[in-house]
Amino acid sequence: MRLFPSTSQTADRPRLAVEVAPDGVLAGRTAAANAALAAAAFVPLPTPFAAGLTAPVFPDREQVREALVSALASIDADARDLTLILPDACTRILLLDFDTLPAKPQEVLPLVRFRLRRMLPFDADTAAVSYQPLRALKLAGAGAVTVIAAAMPGEVREDFEALVREVGREPGVLLPATLAALGALPSTGSHLLVHTGRDSMTTAITRDGELVLYRRTEYVDSEPGEIAQAVLIAAAYFEDTLKAPLTEVWTAGLESPETLRPLLDQDGGWRIPLRSLVGSDAFATGSAPANTAASRFTSVLGALRG
Repeated sequence: MRLFPSTSQTADRPRLAVEVAPDGVLAGRTAAANAALAAAAFVPLPTPFAAGLTAPVFPDREQVREALVSALASIDADARDLTLILPDACTRILLLDFDTLPAKPQEVLPLVRFRLRRMLPFDADTAAVSYQPLRALKLAGAGAVTVIAAAMPGEVREDFEALVREVGREPGVLLPATLAALGALPSTGSHLLVHTGRDSMTTAITRDGELVLYRRTEYVDSEPGEIAQAVLIAAAYFEDTLKAPLTEVWTAGLESPETLRPLLDQDGGWRIPLRSLVGSDAFATGSAPANTAASRFTSVLGALRG
């Protein structure tokens, strides 16, 4: 899924991906789209930043820059182009239904921006906006054409891209963390992904590789019930909308299945298996970093596969 492409984007996704997360920088590279991670690194930030919709994004830009340089150097990646992965909080992702779309591609983006004007908490006319039509989902209430639209304040995009260019690289594609992670899901069947971050979590549902639901929930550490409620809502939506039983839930990000399960099973009624989307088998021999869980690299691996 190609969103927020830069002018240097080529037909092939770069074989190098970097995620600038609030608590550190993750980097990985593969030799081919379906290959294991040949090298991977995580460099933590001394002081995490609070991701959001305002710039400057980084209170201490130099520490993020140093972490980025260190992560890239540790995986011996000389490639100039990379896929840049951003925190979900820096973007707004929406599914828009249209009866029809203009035949000329240059006429679609203004139409998408017009629809976004009343839906975004920032100026849609100056925002970085990208869209992608999805195949017909045939869901109840959906329009003839469904479009996934991603929007980001222009100054936030510029801040991230400038950071990458300062270290001599080019951000060929920008992706929010959860959308990047979807690339690691199986391309067939229906799936529910729970992607947890530092200050929020995102639930996403796909069917045969197409996005059906995307919902981000902000929470604080003192209210773990927010996580459980968001997952339960997504699970109910899955079964009600797709008319199929939910047989497993994929997890990615900060929370592991072991830490999520007690939150969902407080009343003893949760029976659906939780599974990490990315495990140790996603890394080539000797390439898995020892200082972080394999699941933290879900967005990096998904971006390289997508």
